[in-house]
Order: sequence, then structure tokens, then C-alpha cells
Amino acid sequence: MNYENEHIANTYQRLPVNVLNGNGAILHDINGKRYIDMMGGYGVAILGYGNKKIKEAVCRQFDTIPIAHASEYTAAREEFIKNLTGIVPAGLDKFYLGNTGAEAIEAAIKVVIKSSKNHKIIAMTNSYHGKTAGALSITYSEKYRQSFGDLLIKNVEFIRYNNMEDLDKIRKDNDISAVFFEPVQGEGGINIPDREYVRELRQITEDKGIILVADEIQSGLGRTGKMWAHEHFGIKPDIITIGKGIGGGIPLSVTAGKPEFMDNLAKGEQSSTTGGNPIAMASGSAVIEQLTDDLINEVAVKGELFRNTLKEYLADSRIVKEIRGLGLMDAIELRVKFLPVFMDIINRGVLPLYSGINILRMLPPYVISNAEITEAAKIMSEGIKSYNKEVAP
Repeated sequence: MNYENEHIANTYQRLPVNVLNGNGAILHDINGKRYIDMMGGYGVAILGYGNKKIKEAVCRQFDTIPIAHASEYTAAREEFIKNLTGIVPAGLDKFYLGNTGAEAIEAAIKVVIKSSKNHKIIAMTNSYHGKTAGALSITYSEKYRQSFGDLLIKNVEFIRYNNMEDLDKIRKDNDISAVFFEPVQGEGGINIPDREYVRELRQITEDKGIILVADEIQSGLGRTGKMWAHEHFGIKPDIITIGKGIGGGIPLSVTAGKPEFMDNLAKGEQSSTTGGNPIAMASGSAVIEQLTDDLINEVAVKGELFRNTLKEYLADSRIVKEIRGLGLMDAIELRVKFLPVFMDIINRGVLPLYSGINILRMLPPYVISNAEITEAAKIMSEGIKSYNKEVAP
């Protein structure tokens, strides 16, 4: 740990965990301590650790051809595209292949700017879309933005997430090219909008010819109990961004959109040396092939089990404000700062995430068992109850 701290730029909140190996939803550190992983590599390990099909696909591709630039054709890329076309919303079948979620957002920003005579972008309060310059321009948090104001896109306006009144700003503004939104906000604290709000947002953007971009990097691929989180609201966006779990642990992202928009990117305007590389394509195909209806239905059921178990254990907690989520995208909002509770839970053998200053966030692998979910809920509840005792009524 000390060697990493000496040589790695200090840009991450480091945890006191030195991971050695993992299987399914369980991690072990170098001392053999067991953790139930409710972090999932920030939502990347959707199929858990040690997935045999992903491993076999990657090894097979490595022995065939491990790298081929996107200017060359490969069978692995063609297979991935065919698989991807089978799961994206109908009509969103033109793709840009990248490596990270932020890269997918950057491509989407370029697409909407090239596709409209207007260049104003609407984003949402509490949004998170990444930290590269374009993505950071539509990410709300001032703590990420404050040092880089001169680099950010100027023509961006933030409206309140899930606020019907603020939709009037879109109605009355004729300079908007696109609206970027998360169907369920992740880093913002697992915020779930009202169905009426999302449907009204879609109707307004359709009426005004504004491109609607759904950031599904964290909420997509079955995370909420449906393939795409926007399906919960009965809408279809014009562009979606995909990342995290799509590569099975290999860096991979996708910007998927209607050809009428995606085709506006000219040659050379967006490219990546390793975007669409064969190993990522093989791993991505192995992931998609395992995202069955049964698995995604299990995600919905397991999420209900997790939240209901937490609510049972924490029914009398004074410091829990709300337990919420969709599928295995869940949050515990506290009435106190999360850090001491968070560190105590890690010490007890569960690895969660966090949002803001008072929210515990969970993005576990879909393959987590019911027994592991129940155990994780019990351990987290014990950590919260332990802190309850230190807080005056």
C-alpha cells in the first residue's frame, strides 16, 4: 500500500483493503480476510469475479489476434456489434466504441453538437457524467469543476433533476441542442425520478426536436432489473451511453444512437487507438451472451430482498433517513456523515460505496447469492446500529 501511495497520483480516496483475489461476489485480501463486495469495482463487475466464459473468450482472442486498430476489420468486432444490436433499444444501432464511460459521453457531446444548429446543452443537478473536460462540463458537482472552469464548455445549463417546473425552461428555450440525463442517478445518491417527469421530459424534447441522451453507464445492462433503466419509465432516448460492466472488466464503452445523429461525426472527429480492440470485443460478447432475461429478473428480485432486509433490521434506526433503489442499484441515506459508518462496515467484512457526505451506495455483482445479500444487509445494519449508540436521540 505504501509503495502505491508514494508513486500513484493522489486522486482517489483509498480504502484500507489490499485485494488478492475474488470469486463471484466475494473478495479476499492479502491476509485472507473475506469481504462481500457491494462495490463491484464501481459497478464494473456485474458478472462477478472469476467468470469462466469471460476468461475463456479473452484467452481465445489473445491467442488469435489481441489488438487490431478500428481502421481494420475483425471478426471479434463484428460479433460484438451483432450481439450489441440485439440488446440496445430498436433503432439505436449505430455505435462509437471507446474505452471508458467518460469517452462515451465525450463522443455523445460531439454527436449532438454536430447534429443540431443549436449548441446549448441541458444537464441536471446532482448529475455525474465523468471528469474529462467535456464530460465534466455536464457533471454538476462543484468540487470536481471548481479548479477547471476555464476548460469547461460554457454553453451548459443545469436544471433541477425530477423537477416538473424546470421543464418549462426547456419548453421556452429555442437554443437547446440536447438534454443529458441519468434515468437513475448513481453518484448523485441513487436518485429515482418520477415516471411522469421522465415521460414529460421525453415529450418536450420530441416536440422541440431536442436530442435526448440517456447516460446508462451505471444504470444500464440490467443493473436496475431491466436491461436499460429508461425502460422503467416507458420512453426511448435518441442516444444512450454504455460502460462499466459491458467489458466484463476489460475497458470498453459504447455510444449508441440513431444513425441520423451518429452519422454526423466525420472521419477523424472522434477516434481511439484501442477503442473496439479484439480482446475487449470478445469479452463484451461474453458479457452480453450472459445477460439473459432470467439473470436480469433475478437482479430485480435480489434488489427487493436487499432493501427489505435492510428495512427490517434498521426499522428503529435514528440515523437512517431512507433506504431506496432499483434492482441492485441501492442507497442508504443517513442523517449523519457516512465516513465512520462506512469504515466500520468495511472492517466488518462488507465493501460498499458512498455518495456525497451521508449516503452509502451499493452496486454489487448480479451473481451475488441470496444468502450473501442477507449477510451483507445484516453486517451493514450492525455497523449502522453500532453508530446509533454513539448518537444522542
